[in-house]
Amino acid sequence: MIREIKLLGKANDKVDYTVTIMGADLSNRYYYESVPEGDRFFSGGNEFIITRNGVRYMGTGGQVCQYMFGVDLPLKDLLRKDVSNRLVMFGAYYDKADSISFTNTTVGEESFDRIFLTGNAVSNYFFFADMTQKNEIRELQREILRKLGKQVKRSQAVGARDDSRFCGEIYDALEDPKAFVFLFRFVNLHNEEYFTSFNQVYAEHKQIPPQDVEILSALSDLHEIPPYQQERMKIDGMYKLTENKKVVDEYKDILIAVSETGEVNPSELAKLSRLRTLSLRLNIPNNLFDTLDELLLKDMQIIEVEEPDYIRETRAICEGFFLKTGELRSHVGPEDLVKLLKAKQRSMTNRDPAFESLLLDTVRAGDEHARDTNDLSIMEGMSSVLTYFDRYDSTATVINNLAFMERSSLGEDSIRSLAGNMAVFDKVKPDFFKELFIAELKENRYLTRYGRKKVEKLYEGLEKIRSGDSTYREVSSTLNAVNADERTSMAIHRYIKDRFKSIYAELNSKEDQEIFIQDLNREIQAKGIVKGPIVHHIYEDIILDIRKESFYLNNLLPHIIVSRDNRVREDFLTNSGLDRFYVEELERDYFDMNQIDMDILEELRK
Repeated sequence: MIREIKLLGKANDKVDYTVTIMGADLSNRYYYESVPEGDRFFSGGNEFIITRNGVRYMGTGGQVCQYMFGVDLPLKDLLRKDVSNRLVMFGAYYDKADSISFTNTTVGEESFDRIFLTGNAVSNYFFFADMTQKNEIRELQREILRKLGKQVKRSQAVGARDDSRFCGEIYDALEDPKAFVFLFRFVNLHNEEYFTSFNQVYAEHKQIPPQDVEILSALSDLHEIPPYQQERMKIDGMYKLTENKKVVDEYKDILIAVSETGEVNPSELAKLSRLRTLSLRLNIPNNLFDTLDELLLKDMQIIEVEEPDYIRETRAICEGFFLKTGELRSHVGPEDLVKLLKAKQRSMTNRDPAFESLLLDTVRAGDEHARDTNDLSIMEGMSSVLTYFDRYDSTATVINNLAFMERSSLGEDSIRSLAGNMAVFDKVKPDFFKELFIAELKENRYLTRYGRKKVEKLYEGLEKIRSGDSTYREVSSTLNAVNADERTSMAIHRYIKDRFKSIYAELNSKEDQEIFIQDLNREIQAKGIVKGPIVHHIYEDIILDIRKESFYLNNLLPHIIVSRDNRVREDFLTNSGLDRFYVEELERDYFDMNQIDMDILEELRK
């Protein structure tokens, strides 16, 4: 007795499909025929036809895909952590009360372009069920949704593309031993190749190296993958990386918590900002957070303000792609590029998703225009702008990693790429590279002293390379030297704090300090904590820093806690020269050790 049949097919050169049929006895069932327009599957009043360009369907069933960026995501699903899949029933729609209404009209058709654009970019399912229960189609659809909706939306088999398991889950959920389930999975082979290639590179490097950017670009050109689809797959791949997912889900939890009130207060905004800042040290891209902001913050009350100038200017430029004709339609001059790149910079600084949302809407509209009219002029004009945005993203990522990630350095290839991007941006506007990536970064309160030094050395090195006074190797060596100093300083700092917790109060004179440094140097060298000679000023700087720490923890912080005067705290952080990240860790340890309410610390940090 045959209970499951699996068929493999090819709709066209880029779309493969798999059909899984499951029932109590399929031995004598007639369920398939080849028709002029394609392959037809049928059973009990249900029909599903696969053509070269898409699908046509009729009967009881629906469409399923794993959620990814760009798939319509109801807020109810977003707020449920265990929901991972989208389910759309044939002939059903949301009414004004946000409830699902069913109709008897379940006839429909979808092109493959639309299936992979509005659904998952790589893999999508359709199914229909032939049941023994007889009723109006809308009542059957309502009953099917009631029985299998919860299971289907949470099934891990969808993401794993385990057709037999998923089909079995649907069959079991129907609770009808004489039912037959037809499951169809469609895979876009071109998107799948791009998605797999991106995931492999990103999982290895946590970014896309310049040489791989070119490979992915060539792959997208070969398969004519629209920029919007590329962006969807990139965001999905970055989010699903395990270490990224943890941080992003924590960010999401905060947004879900504030969604219950419909307002975001300053304290919650501060937590979101801090989490974003910390994510820089983990090399997590900001667009993962931007996506969540767009979904969960768009209907919340934050601050009522008019549309910022940079968004208004961006909107005007984007509308120009569609309102102008001929050569002017897609023309973006240097002045427009400056406005767009500054708008991108400001949107990232302000955590404003409006810019990326506007840009993606424009790209998507351009894709649809090209598909509907076969006029590629808009997309060709936009591709030039998108190239600058890609350069911006890659440059900002590299420099931010260098600035915020401990022991981060750059190889010759990365410096060569930065030098090339510097030339491109400075050609748009003199010193534009410094304006976009260096000046504002140096004002960041969380930039460490070694991060600042690396950024300064990098920019000095790039200037010298441009003038012919330095090489890529020399700049890389300079950054490696700063890293070596950082490692030495951190190792000595940890050792001193662990080994001599009270010695600094006894170093009352210059002579005492010199004797202590000599003894400490001999001990560190003997233990092999640091290899090679240690510059004398490193010891002096560390001793001074630890004295500042001691003064802050023993004198200033208790006063700040009692008085709630965060101006004293901010003054110390600004003028002490200690890294803000490190001082905040000391504060947290102090509060833990003394069992002080952490809400007080959050209040001081507002």
